[in-house]
Parts: sequence; structure tokens; C-alpha cells
Amino acid sequence: MLLPSSLLLLLGLITWTPSATWAAKVIVVPPIMFESHLYIFKTLATALHQEGHESHFLVSEGREVPPSPHYHLQRYPGIFNSSTADNFLQSKVSNIFSGRLTFLELFDILDHYSQNCDAVVGNVEVMNRLKEAKFNLLLVDPNEMCGFVIAHILNVQYAVFSTGLWYPAEVGAPAPLSYVPEFNSLLTDRMSLMERIANTAVYLAQRFGVHFIVLPKYDRIMKKHGVKPQVAMADLVQGSRLWMLCTDMALEFPRPTLPHVVYIGGILTKPPSPLPQNFEVWVNDTAEHGFVVVSFGAGVKYLSQDIAHKLAGALARLPQRVIWRFSGDAPSNLGKNTKLVDWMPQNDLLGHANTRAFLSHGGLNSIYEAMYHGVPVVGVPLFGDHYDTMTRVAAKGMGIMLHWKHMTEDDLFAALTSVIKDTRYRQQAHLLSSIHKDQPGHPVTRAAYWISYILRHNGANHLRSAVYSVSVYQYFLLDVVLTVAAALALSGFLLYMLVRLLKGRRSRGGAVRDDGSLTNGHCHSGSLANGKHKRNGSLKSEKKLN
Repeated sequence: MLLPSSLLLLLGLITWTPSATWAAKVIVVPPIMFESHLYIFKTLATALHQEGHESHFLVSEGREVPPSPHYHLQRYPGIFNSSTADNFLQSKVSNIFSGRLTFLELFDILDHYSQNCDAVVGNVEVMNRLKEAKFNLLLVDPNEMCGFVIAHILNVQYAVFSTGLWYPAEVGAPAPLSYVPEFNSLLTDRMSLMERIANTAVYLAQRFGVHFIVLPKYDRIMKKHGVKPQVAMADLVQGSRLWMLCTDMALEFPRPTLPHVVYIGGILTKPPSPLPQNFEVWVNDTAEHGFVVVSFGAGVKYLSQDIAHKLAGALARLPQRVIWRFSGDAPSNLGKNTKLVDWMPQNDLLGHANTRAFLSHGGLNSIYEAMYHGVPVVGVPLFGDHYDTMTRVAAKGMGIMLHWKHMTEDDLFAALTSVIKDTRYRQQAHLLSSIHKDQPGHPVTRAAYWISYILRHNGANHLRSAVYSVSVYQYFLLDVVLTVAAALALSGFLLYMLVRLLKGRRSRGGAVRDDGSLTNGHCHSGSLANGKHKRNGSLKSEKKLN
């Protein structure tokens, strides 16, 4: 029996999926530190595996990455293993707490990124092995910019997968500084005159730092190892086929963007799972006042003694119970209401009905989890994108930001009390949660879709704006301004010359009349008031009459 054509079409649509048309090998170049970034890539690898793709992580020897059927590991001898990378990062955090300038510590981290890149690119055996693998796509975390160089060497198309709150100017999207706050400016989209001046200054400083300090490091690496064909690092950055940014319109300020920019913020968000028994027992005793979750992320294991003492003192004054992820010696003023743990199921605790507030460093993954579950936040940012994230949390009305250098125990207690008792914070957190969830699919599903999309369409060149092919003077219309200005100047000059010419002719005409020239056939030279000429004989006749 033949099936109707409409039924055949329906069955075809049901059984057809994009993944069935393309199964690719994708290699990811994650940062050499910050394990929280690797969590995101593991989640992405799981989604790509479900789409039929094969994921590989390029990681250093000695980096502890648990095996999984969802990804493969490509090893290389790098400058760090898991232990040394963690020690290095904790030393940077300790230096910041000791008073060293944060940007100097961050530049040192970027310098170690470039050192590791030098080691990878210079390893012929590793590069040959990667070439033989014939990958279809490379994912670059812009924190680890070596991915751009590796993609160029492998001659493979690449896409940016940012794991931080970052919309770089190098994307090419319009970014009017009047209402688009620059990264690290700590400003919102509502700026006064002085704030716009500050935003412009930060923008110029960061463009200088990127183009004259950071990118040249990788230009030198490519030159050192004879990478062919020669290309500028700035051009490699702009050559990304897709920009997947870890931001979300529930958190970010509205701004202009481009078709090949996709927002995928909140990849790790998910409904809460049942708590482990020891946590469940503890949570069940918090029904009356609820509890507060405290965590400063996996990247900050050890707080300074001063900050830990302030936090412990403020938390001890709360009527709520507190669960605090903490490493090191317990503060001497730790309250009886506070439980210290080495690890916690953070997402599941934030999703519990008794959670009243979240005290955090403002890490992006943590903030998305809090927003997903509608929990108000008190943030104490430390470095990196923590400040920008908490600036947005505060601007959206979901929490309060405190600066660790100036914060007192009373400030922290007042902030926690406010977000717990003032229902506006929780209401706003629930509003942002509903906005975040009201999207077509989960962020990781969208990321997997767009990765498959650019693979199916061979880089999706139709999404790329012409902005990458215009020069600076064309982008800012300087040639148009000069052309119009020159045309106006020439028109003004010609008009001026015409007026001068007309005035000159009139002046010459007036001079002839004064010398006795004829006008309309009448002689006016030497004429009298009555219009009669003294030589025409009329004067003599008048005398006779008299």
C-alpha cells in the first residue's frame, strides 16, 4: 500500500535532523588555567556528542581532566600542569590581596598564556599530529588567544567561544561609547558626561593594550616559528566565523550586534537535583529563617585573612544559617550558624526553596545559576570580569556590589540584610530568571545548533558583515567627510569669486558715468541741478529773459 505524499513528507521531517547531515571533528583550545572555563566546554562537548560530533580538548600534560565518552584529549608539553597552574593562579590572587595592582597581575597571566603558546606552536610533533587529525572546526576561548594561531597553522576554520562576560571591539559591531560601557569601565548604559569621558578613556586604553601589547606577542611567536602564510594576529581575530558570547539579555545591557554573534550565557544552568544526604539533613533545619550560600568560586581558594574575618563576622550576625565553601584555616570569629565545606552542590543549593541570598565573588557561572533560580546576590568582585558582572547585577536590581578594599563588616551585614528583607531584590531576581528562561532552547542547545550551522554552511560566510573589509577611514566615513568638506569649500570659493566678479563689473560701470559717459543717450557730465547742460546755449537765453 502506498502512503500519501503528505504522510511521507511528515515522516521525513520527523526523522530528519541537522546532525544527520554533518558529523564533524571539533577541537577546543581551553585556557591553561581557570577550571571553571573547562566546565563549560565539557557541557558543550556533551551537547555536540548528542549532535553526532566528535570533540577534542587540547590540554597540557599533567592537567587532570577526567575521561569521558563525550570528548577526547590531545596532550602537549605545556608550561603548567593542574597543580602548578593552580599554585600560579592562587599566587596572583594573593598578590592582589596584598595590594599589587590588579592589571599588572592580569598582564602577567596573559604573558604566561603567550609563553605556553610559544611552547605549543614550537612543538613540531604536536602540530603534525593535529594536522593529521584533520579537524573540521576549532573553538577558541579568547582568554587563550593561541587558538587563533593554531587554527591558522592547521588551516581549519574557527569560531570564538567566550567563557567570560566579554563583547570585544574586535567583533566589529557598532559600539557607541555614549551608551555601550567598555569592559572594565564599571559603567552602565546610562552615563553622565564625566562617565562618558571615562568610558572613552577606558576604551582607548584597552584598544592600545590589545593592539600594541597583547596581539604583538602572538605576531612575534608566528614570526619566530616561521608560520606560513604570514598574517597579522589582528586579522586572525577578525577571521572568526562565529562569535559565541557568554552573555544574556537578561543580564547584559542592550547594544548593537552582528548576525554572526550569538548569546549563549547560562550554559551551566539547570534545575536543581536532589541534595546529597548530608546537605539535605542540614538544609531541613533551615525552614524558619532559610539559609545563605557563600562561595567565591573554584579559582579563589584562599581569601585574605582580613576579608575572611569580615565575612565571618557579618555572617555570624545573620539569623539565617550559612553554608560557606571555604579552604584554609577557619576564621577565629566564625559564627555557630556557619558551616564550612570544601565542596558544595552549588546549583542544587541555590535552587532550594529555603535559599535567601547568595554571597559571591561575581563569577559569571555562579551569577547565572543564581539568576536562573531567582536568588538575590551580594557580590564582592576580585578581578577579571567579576566587576563587570556585578555592575550589571546591581544595575538590574538583583543585588548589591561591595568593593573588597573598602568594605567593612557592617557594610557586608547591611547588604546581606537588605537583599534578604527587601523583597524588591528577590522580585527582580525572579523577573530576570523568567526573562532568561524565555528563550528558544537552552543556551548549550543553541550553541550546539550554531556550531552545526556554520559546519553545514562551510563557515556561514553570508553572516559576516563587510565591516572586516573596510579600512578605518572608510568605517568612520573620514573620506566622505573630507569629500563633502572639499566640495563645500570649492563651492564656497566659486561663489565668492562670482560675487567678486559681479562687484567688479558694477564698480567699473559707475566710474564711466562719473566721467561723462552716456546713459540712455543723454550726457550727464557737468550737468546742473535742473538737468540742463551749461554748454547747450540754454543758459545764455535764460540771462536774456532776466
